[in-house]
Amino acid sequence: MADTTGLIAALTKLADAPPTARGPQCTVGVILAALDPATAAKVREVLDTPAVSATQIADALTASGHPVQAPAVARHRRRGGSNGCRCR
Repeated sequence: MADTTGLIAALTKLADAPPTARGPQCTVGVILAALDPATAAKVREVLDTPAVSATQIADALTASGHPVQAPAVARHRRRGGSNGCRCR
């Protein structure tokens, strides 16, 4: 039987480590960080509304001075997925 003491210690160290940055913040994340809290909350609400397309969201943000393309919005909506945004 293999000695699992080293493995347990290594896995414990990984679990206790602070989360690492997953990558640079995406365009949508940068926009959300720049907005006032109420506006950012509304954008997040719309991002979580499937009936509103990524193109519609990108157009509204761009028209308001926050240029972003629809694929970036769509990717951000998939955050956490294997093919989604890396920002938090």
